[in-house]
Amino acid sequence: MSTVVEAFASVAAQVVERFVGRNGRVRGSSVVHAVHPERWLGEIRVPAPACRVGVAGFELDALVPTDDAVTCARCLQSGQHSTVGGSGPRQLPLWEQDG
Repeated sequence: MSTVVEAFASVAAQVVERFVGRNGRVRGSSVVHAVHPERWLGEIRVPAPACRVGVAGFELDALVPTDDAVTCARCLQSGQHSTVGGSGPRQLPLWEQDG
């Protein structure tokens, strides 16, 4: 029997797969963000805007994958690129990251 954490990890892995090499748009917004993996519920990683703009709490579907170019001024200014799944150019992080 799977634990709750294993179930969340499985769902998170499916969400991450949708963002490999792609950018993201917060649902209801026209701004396109670079996406990077962010720690969620301990060691589980999920896609998140690289500029750290807020997303609707724990709702994983609030960030929608897109192939559109990044339009977020903070993502562009920081030189962030989408890095979910290890694809895309790597930049030094704007903030220190755990792990």
